[in-house]
Amino acid sequence: MADQSISVDALSPAQTEAKAETLGISKGSMPAGRMFVAAMLAGAFIGFGAMFFCLFTSDSSLPFAVQRAGGGACFCLGLVLVLCCGAELFTGNSLMVCSLFSKKIGAGQLARIVWLGNLAGSLVVVFLVCASQMGAMNGGAVGTTMVNVASSKASLAPATIFAKGILCNVLVCLAVWIGFSARSVV
Repeated sequence: MADQSISVDALSPAQTEAKAETLGISKGSMPAGRMFVAAMLAGAFIGFGAMFFCLFTSDSSLPFAVQRAGGGACFCLGLVLVLCCGAELFTGNSLMVCSLFSKKIGAGQLARIVWLGNLAGSLVVVFLVCASQMGAMNGGAVGTTMVNVASSKASLAPATIFAKGILCNVLVCLAVWIGFSARSVV
């Protein structure tokens, strides 16, 4: 009888950390133009996840918890695209500190301005969402959801924004770390 055991086929924690260091070295030496394009793609991919979140959560017939759980799953599409397509997201690139602490890259390589590319890519998606009139979907509920999400974030106190930013970065880094541990997309 063949072995029927299930294997997650994941790297060990030590192998994952070594992979994070290796990836940090390659990210640190990536040509600026290539890095910017990869960062723009990441910004666009996260924008696609946000677009999907707004589309899903604009259905007012769904209970609050279902909206949030489903919306969260929809938003994850953006990070899945970043990981599977090899794009460069500022928050995930925070893991380059593994390479910095092991002295395999310098602070200048860590401080590359990926977030400008992320911003540019997200603004392209904003333009396309506006041009496609996506906000008019569901009788305008999608647009209302977009405005509500933006205004609720803009009305937060700076300390709250900072704390939420840290929590978000931790969650993204954990997701990227899980992606690093995988040997395959599946």
